[in-house]
Amino acid sequence: MRSWGLLVALLLGCLVVLGTAGGAAAGAEKFTFAHFVPPNEPGAEAGLWIEKDLNQNSGGLVKAKYYHSMQMGSTIELVKKVRMGTLKAGVLTGNYAPDLNPKFGIGTLAYCMDSYAKWDAFLRHAPLRDELFNCLSDKGLLVLDICYFGLYGLTTTQPVNTLEDLKSMKMRTTQARYPLAFWKALGVNPVTLAWGDVLPALKQGVIEGTDQTRNVARLRLADVCKYFTETNHMVGLFILVVNKRWYEKLDPKVRKIITDSIHRNYAKARAASEKLTREAPDALKAKGVKVLQLSPEQVKKFKGSQKVVWKKFAPEIGQDWLDRVNKFAEKFE
Repeated sequence: MRSWGLLVALLLGCLVVLGTAGGAAAGAEKFTFAHFVPPNEPGAEAGLWIEKDLNQNSGGLVKAKYYHSMQMGSTIELVKKVRMGTLKAGVLTGNYAPDLNPKFGIGTLAYCMDSYAKWDAFLRHAPLRDELFNCLSDKGLLVLDICYFGLYGLTTTQPVNTLEDLKSMKMRTTQARYPLAFWKALGVNPVTLAWGDVLPALKQGVIEGTDQTRNVARLRLADVCKYFTETNHMVGLFILVVNKRWYEKLDPKVRKIITDSIHRNYAKARAASEKLTREAPDALKAKGVKVLQLSPEQVKKFKGSQKVVWKKFAPEIGQDWLDRVNKFAEKFE
């Protein structure tokens, strides 16, 4: 009888343990998030890092699932799904962000927040960072972090050494207002194309180039575009937003686990992107791309052309906000 009692006790103990484990698994917070590009660069690969980190190291409190490569649609579609709660988080680009709130115009005005040093410092500066990260609250969104996809230049099939060279070329842009204004201020009437149409258009001669980051030019365009001009006019941004209502209702412990993982892995992605940018000129040259640098006189012309764009968008962005950001960024020129 004693043996039978012991066996029953052991069985009951096992059932309690299994029940507890099952309950923990059933109660795990489901964190679904998405990016529209494939994970072949740090800004998108970071999603894989976050997914693995949360699934392995959250103690069963979080079950993460990462969708990438347009599995959940374009950046605009991702934001809509996050606002609806279909996804808990998604990534938008710096070019699209000003359509959600003009404060993000600081990232798309050419020669404003135009270096990693400026953005790294901005992200460490709590007052400015928090003002930007909370400015989408009325849209039901919060920004949790930002990472980069490179430093912008011109990737072209013909050399661009001067502003005059550029004016005679057919250059691609998005339909976003800031990029359109950028090109028109340079004296170029750009061709608006979706990103998926860029490579075929280059091969067919419909366009002769686009403004893009060194990292992306190296990964996707080097076989066709054999010239890259270092204008350094903007930093490409990936901005991670979450559904505000969902995020604020999370158990504080779970919220901290998710937030810490995002910050940790986005910091890793920013460092990796900066490293790729430093290595990009040599990598481009190895692929037969000629890397061109503008003369100081030409840099002055490029920057001067954008004064009209700043004047146009400053009232919309908010002159006070723009002045505060510029004053802060001047220390990191």
